[in-house]
Amino acid sequence: MTNKHIRHVETLDTGTAIDWNNDHIQDFEDAYDILTCLITPGLAVLWDVTNNAGGVVPTLAFVDHHAFAYCHSGNAQLDWSLMKYEFNGAPGNITHVNDAPIMTTAVWLEKYDVNNIVAEFGFMNNAVAPTIANKDGAYFRVEDNKLYAVCGDGTAETATDITPAGGIPEYGHYRIELTDSKADFYVDNMVTAKTSITTNLPDSDLTMFYYADSGGVADTQLYVDACSCQMLRYKG
Repeated sequence: MTNKHIRHVETLDTGTAIDWNNDHIQDFEDAYDILTCLITPGLAVLWDVTNNAGGVVPTLAFVDHHAFAYCHSGNAQLDWSLMKYEFNGAPGNITHVNDAPIMTTAVWLEKYDVNNIVAEFGFMNNAVAPTIANKDGAYFRVEDNKLYAVCGDGTAETATDITPAGGIPEYGHYRIELTDSKADFYVDNMVTAKTSITTNLPDSDLTMFYYADSGGVADTQLYVDACSCQMLRYKG
C-alpha cells in the first residue's frame, strides 16, 4: 500500500494543511506492505514461536520504556529461540523471489557470544530448521563477532562479511532487497548497499524470521523493534 493523491494538480499548486490531508488515500499500486511494530496482538498470534533445549520461547517484552519482540537463547551451544512469520494462523511461507520482497527491520543485539553462529534474521523457508546448513533464504548472520550477508539455495550458500568499520551495531537498521537475480543488503545506510549477492539465491517460498543461538559460552539476547515486508502484488 502507498499514500496516493486523490486529485491531480499542477506542480507547485498550493493549499491548506486540511487540503493536503484530505487529498491522500491508501491505495494499491505495484506493491503492498506487511508492517508490524510488535506491540499487539500477542506475538504468537502472527508469529510461530519456538525454542530448543535451554532456549526461551520468543515473547513480547517492554524494556527501557519500549516494546519489542524478544528472542533469548540459553547458554549451551544450540540452545536457541526462533520466531517466524505465519501464514493463515500457522507456520508457512508468505513470499518468493518473484515477488521482489523487501524486508526492513530494526534490531537491538543486547548481548551475544563472540564465538560461532549466534543470530540470524531475514528471509528463510519455513519448512527448514534454523540450524541446517545452506538453508534456502537471504538473511543477516552474526558469527564469530562479525556480521554477514548470506544467501542459500538449499545445497550451497554465499556468505559475505559486511561488518561495519565500528563493529556490529548494537542498535541496527537493516534491509534486504531480494529479486530473482540478486539480493542487496543494507545496514543503517539505506541508500548504499553493503553488498549485492548474485549466487546461491533462494529458489523456494520464504517467510520472515529471527533466530538467537548460544555460541556455547554466553547467551544471546535479541530484541526486534519493528519489521516490514513489501512485495509486488500479483499480476499473473
